[in-house]
Amino acid sequence: MLVPTVFLVFALLLPVPLCAEAGSQDPSKVLVWVTPSGTKYHEKDCPTLKNSKNLRSITLEDALKRGLEPCSICNPPVYTGGKELYRVNNPPLRSAREGNLSRMLPATVLEVIDGDTIKVSIPNPRPIQLKAQETIRFLGIDAPETSASPRPAGYYGEEAKAYVKKLLAGKSVRLAFDWDLRDKYGRLLAYIYLADGTCVNLHLVEQGYAFAYVHFTFQFMDEFTRAQAAANQKKRGLWGR
Repeated sequence: MLVPTVFLVFALLLPVPLCAEAGSQDPSKVLVWVTPSGTKYHEKDCPTLKNSKNLRSITLEDALKRGLEPCSICNPPVYTGGKELYRVNNPPLRSAREGNLSRMLPATVLEVIDGDTIKVSIPNPRPIQLKAQETIRFLGIDAPETSASPRPAGYYGEEAKAYVKKLLAGKSVRLAFDWDLRDKYGRLLAYIYLADGTCVNLHLVEQGYAFAYVHFTFQFMDEFTRAQAAANQKKRGLWGR
């Protein structure tokens, strides 16, 4: 019986690998490291932070609520508990029409701010990154400003807001996400879907209520650009003047 005993002792002496999963832990008690302008969160000894200034620790919960993504170099803790976000870029979809409604996040529209911004309530259980109420900026589009905007009002801005209000006010919708979860103002970035599978973002471009917003890459950029060209050719909405 000596050999099994030796193997047992040897096994006990082997180092136990650390697991990066934080799903079974309280994310409000797990610390990660960030820089003021970074879009990722890290382990403290991450090589990418070697020359970083103003490095500080925050909780994993705070990192997720800010929309920060885990660093792919140091593989910091990730939260696997709760409801997951449905992202159209993983695996990548070819069209907004391919969105899987059953995997999307339910929400109720509380207010239509303008042609590309709404406020919603999100029921429990919801992903840890999200709040009970969120302001959503429609991904991939830009509607003209309205008279209520601090910026100059744009042509067809009031019509775009009125159309979105008619389409969404008080309605139950589904939310899908892409690479970036929030914009620089902290607004949630999302694709809005109706119960029949209509992607509202794409629909607004098709009907001439919004432009395709191509300053930042998003999964359906090519499709939205083609939709804008078609709306322009048919003189729909804001292209009609």
